[in-house]
Amino acid sequence: MSKITIARVASEAGVSKGTVSRVLNARSGVNEETRVLVQGVVARLGYVPDPGARQLARRGRHVIGLMLDDDLRRGGTYYGILRDALEDCLSSEGYHTRVISTERGDAFSTPPDGAILLGVHLDDPRPAQLEERGVPFVMIGRSLHNTAWVDVDNLGGLRDAVRHLVALGHRRILHITGAHTGQASVQRLEGYLTGLREAGLPEDASLIFDGDFTAIGGYRAVRRVLGSKLAFTAIAAASDEMAHGAVSALEDAGLRVPWDVSVTGFDDIPLAQRHALTTARQPIAEIGAAAAELLLERMAGKPVRSRLLATTLMVRSSSAALLSTTSSTVHQH
Repeated sequence: MSKITIARVASEAGVSKGTVSRVLNARSGVNEETRVLVQGVVARLGYVPDPGARQLARRGRHVIGLMLDDDLRRGGTYYGILRDALEDCLSSEGYHTRVISTERGDAFSTPPDGAILLGVHLDDPRPAQLEERGVPFVMIGRSLHNTAWVDVDNLGGLRDAVRHLVALGHRRILHITGAHTGQASVQRLEGYLTGLREAGLPEDASLIFDGDFTAIGGYRAVRRVLGSKLAFTAIAAASDEMAHGAVSALEDAGLRVPWDVSVTGFDDIPLAQRHALTTARQPIAEIGAAAAELLLERMAGKPVRSRLLATTLMVRSSSAALLSTTSSTVHQH
């Protein structure tokens, strides 16, 4: 009988080898549903990790630090997919990843061989900290001061969502944004405003609400809107999780998606696919793979470069043409 490998466990569980490794080592970054699924496959196949091989691998590996902002430390599907891609690419080159925090001071007590910065903010201090200590790094998110980055076209993705809604006849489009200091939030907000300007629609600050990049944040934002009796017929959210929360709030208020209100998101995580959400898809796994590749190049002394990846609008059943009877919808909840 052939030996059961971690690759087979990952294949049968439908996850990456990095996720299986995190479950086996009781590390963070895996939601409970996935953890239970992987543990079930491990038990069914009778997989037993080889402790000798594990020790040998650890002795021969080096560390890549993952530096997260506060939002990403809370977890989330986007982060899980991204981290899986990073770990798969880096482990094949003999590296393992470790989450490090500049706030606790553990980032530089034993400096990593390289670092990947996730959740870039305006005036982010982390690049300067790493440069000062000579640690090669790559940012996931664009920077005006550093050319080693991987990003998606955040502006273009949100603009495409607004163009889609406008083409369906919507004119009062609500935007649910994330943290105003977050680089992705700022770019997606600009994409929303660009879409409005292209359509000759006014920029209305009363139609912009903070959803904190979470489902509960999106839910609360829509509840606030409904309470304000603000007129709108569509929602362009800056993330799928906020869009999902928005849909739940609309349904709880007795409104139907997309017949009463159309909703779009951003990311195309599995949640969006399960709930047929129209969304701007960003290639999350490709982002992780590209960041790992660029970091390995920097560590090898190759020229620094950056990559900008395109988004794709995935049109599903959460958006539809505006009905003439709802052209001036006002919610009275």
